[in-house]
Amino acid sequence: MAVVTIVGKPNVGKSTLFNRLIGRRLAITDDVPGVTRDRLYGEVSWEGKSFYLVDTGGLFLGDDNPFDEAVRRQVMLSIKEADVVLLVVDGKRGVDHVDKEVGELLRRHGKEVVVVVNKIDSPKDSASVYCGYELGFERVVGVSAEHGLGVAELMEVVLPLLPQEARDRAEAESEISVAILGRPNVGKSSLFNALLGDERSIVSEVPGTTRDVVDSILEVEGRRYRFLDTAGVRRRSRIRDDVEYYSVVRALRALDRADVALLIMDATEPATDQDKKLAEEVKSRGKALVLILNKWDLVPKDELVGGRFVKFIEREMGFVSWAPLLFVSARTKRNVLRIPSYVLEAYDNWSRRVPTARLNALVKEILAFERMPSDGRGRHLNVYYCVQAGTRPPRFVFFVNQSDLVDSSFERMVERRLREALELRGTPLRVEWRNRR
Repeated sequence: MAVVTIVGKPNVGKSTLFNRLIGRRLAITDDVPGVTRDRLYGEVSWEGKSFYLVDTGGLFLGDDNPFDEAVRRQVMLSIKEADVVLLVVDGKRGVDHVDKEVGELLRRHGKEVVVVVNKIDSPKDSASVYCGYELGFERVVGVSAEHGLGVAELMEVVLPLLPQEARDRAEAESEISVAILGRPNVGKSSLFNALLGDERSIVSEVPGTTRDVVDSILEVEGRRYRFLDTAGVRRRSRIRDDVEYYSVVRALRALDRADVALLIMDATEPATDQDKKLAEEVKSRGKALVLILNKWDLVPKDELVGGRFVKFIEREMGFVSWAPLLFVSARTKRNVLRIPSYVLEAYDNWSRRVPTARLNALVKEILAFERMPSDGRGRHLNVYYCVQAGTRPPRFVFFVNQSDLVDSSFERMVERRLREALELRGTPLRVEWRNRR
C-alpha cells in the first residue's frame, strides 16, 4: 500500500489529525510540543482506497536548533518512505521560517506535498487558510483536526496522488511472492544473500511496485519465487529507532504484496514481542507463514536442543502453531536450500480447494464422537453441512441450527482437526458459522 506521512513542527496538531484520519486514538495528543515521542502508523481506508498513514511526531527539537543532524536524518527518512507528504502548519499562528525550511526540503526531493492548514475551527478562521500558499505548493487544504472539519476535502486531494499498482496480475499469478520479515540483526540480509547465492538461476533484479523496493526473482525447479526485499529493512544506522520504525512500514508494505511470509528469528535468543507482533500481522492479513530460526550453528548441539526450541516456540507463539519451523544457518548455509520447498508447501496449502463431498465427509468424521455445544436447556448445536467459501487463505463456512451455541473451544477443536485431516500446514484458516435459513 501507499504511504502518506504527516510532517510539521511540534504542536501544530499532527497527532490530532492522525487520530482523526485513523478513526481511533493511537497518538497521545497534548498542548506541550514534542509530546509524540514514538512514531506511529495506521491504516486508512477511504472510498475503496487504503494507505498507511505515518505520524512522525515533532520534527524539531526547538526553535533554537530546528535542524540539527539527528533531526535532519529523521526528516530524510520520513521523506524517503512517503508517496505523499502532508505538511501541517498552524492556521492560528501562520507560517514561519521553520515551516518554509521543511517546505524547501520537500520540494528538493520532488515529493507530492499537500499543505494542511490546521486549526481552522470556524468560518471566521477561513481566511487563515491562505497562509499555506506562502510555502509555494499548489495544494492547500484547511482543516480542523479537532472537530473533523475539512477532512473529506483533504481526502479528495490526497487520493488521486496515491500510486496505482503497476504489477502485472497475469505474471503475478505465475509466481509466488515471499516477504522476508524479522527484527533487526536476526540475519535477514545474510540469509537472503545465501539463498540467492546458491546454485539457482537468478532471473532478474527488477524494480518493485513500491518506492525503494527491489524484488529478486528466483527460479527453483521450474517455479518462480519473487522475494520482496527492501534495503531499508537490512540497513544499519546510528539512528536505529527511526530505522527500525520505518522498517516496520516497509515490512507491512511487502507483506501486503506477499503470498507467503518468512519470519526470521534468532535461534540464540528467545522470541521477542516484536517477533510475536510480526507473526500476528501475518495471521491477521491471512498470509501463509514459515518460521525460520537462523544462526542455528551458534546453538550448543546436544540432542535435545531442537525439541526444546520447538516447545518454546509452541508455547510463546501458539497462535501460529500451524506454521512450519525450519532451523537454518545463513553462515554455513545449513538447510538454506530447503527454504523454497517449505515456501511452496505453505503456498499450495494456502491456495488449496477441497471438494465439497470430501470436506463434508471429513466434518462428519470429526464430529462423530464429539460432544456438541448446548445452551444448557436441551438445545444442542447441529451442523448441517460445510462449504469452502474461499482460498488464500482457505475459508470454511459451517451451516448450523444456532450459531451462537458455538464456543471458542469447540471452534478451536474443529479448526485443529480439520487442519490435521487436510494437512494444511503453513496457512491460517478462516472458519465461519452461519444459521441455515
